[in-house]
Amino acid sequence: MARWRGGERSDEEDQVAAEEPLQLSLDGTPLSIVMRTPGNDLELALGLLLAEQVIRSLAD
Repeated sequence: MARWRGGERSDEEDQVAAEEPLQLSLDGTPLSIVMRTPGNDLELALGLLLAEQVIRSLAD
């Protein structure tokens, strides 16, 4: 990455957050698409389903 400070250019490494869509479907019917950073998709999906009252407990 090129960074400019005080009119001086320097090449530096930097981290960039990744963001990807996650589509939730139930019996083949799309419910929702959310943008998220990759990882912990199961936990995110379960939390969203609980929050939207699609499921009542993790046992569902």
